[in-house]
Amino acid sequence: MNLAAVNAFYELRPFPGYAPGDDAAALLDRCRTSPFVVALDRATAPDARVLEVGCGTGQLSNFLALAGPRRRVTGLDYTRAALEAAEAFRRRAGARNLLLLRADLFAMPVPAWAFDVVVCRGVVHHTPDPDGAIREVCARVGPGGHLVLGFYERIARLPHRARVLLARNGRRPIRALDAVLRRRDLDDTRKLTWIEDQYRHPLERSLSILHVLDVVRGAGLQWVASVPPAPAAGLFDPTPLPSRAALRRRRLEWAWRCIVDEDAGLVCLVARRAE
Repeated sequence: MNLAAVNAFYELRPFPGYAPGDDAAALLDRCRTSPFVVALDRATAPDARVLEVGCGTGQLSNFLALAGPRRRVTGLDYTRAALEAAEAFRRRAGARNLLLLRADLFAMPVPAWAFDVVVCRGVVHHTPDPDGAIREVCARVGPGGHLVLGFYERIARLPHRARVLLARNGRRPIRALDAVLRRRDLDDTRKLTWIEDQYRHPLERSLSILHVLDVVRGAGLQWVASVPPAPAAGLFDPTPLPSRAALRRRRLEWAWRCIVDEDAGLVCLVARRAE
């Protein structure tokens, strides 16, 4: 499976979808219901240089630009349909400080060590070389800058993998298994987009937090925190590096969240490059 197949998948199913009639106010309100997004916004300086790798339809990039008009935000994605949706919303919302570019993650047209904040969520596990993808993303973090890397954690993702198997075997309908699909605030179009992304993706790998941490540290960045849960303090405030045993226990906690919440096993590692 190669990047062309993944791109073809997203050309048909840009993710995440916008709701009908979405405007700047609606996006700001919706994003501010997410503790993680609020924490990211608060931690990102008003004049920060921000890069989102794999921005999809640009909801997070648009939010960070609208919430911080002095920020210089760049969103990269390879899928034309997703970027068209992102650009259409950017123009409608008036996010003039957001630049959207079509780019391959493995050949990004932006300089190394150039950004204060680099966000890459839900992307590296959909590539044929997750370790290489992580290193490429890390290389864009400037001195003193922060990385927010979101990926499907191997143990945390196990309950969702069980849901996928049950749905494929016809044991239970998908909507009965997935808490996201039982939400009344999501329209049918957005629910279908979720089903396609979570249950029918052509390339998905899950990664161990222990391994990802080793790759990130090998790229010159140091541990700051992991999410979930959303940090009680600032997202970029350093927390003690857990022992390997403590990280293994944390993985079990993430798996439990995947069972009882709307969690699909996505974990974020926050890291920092020294000055």
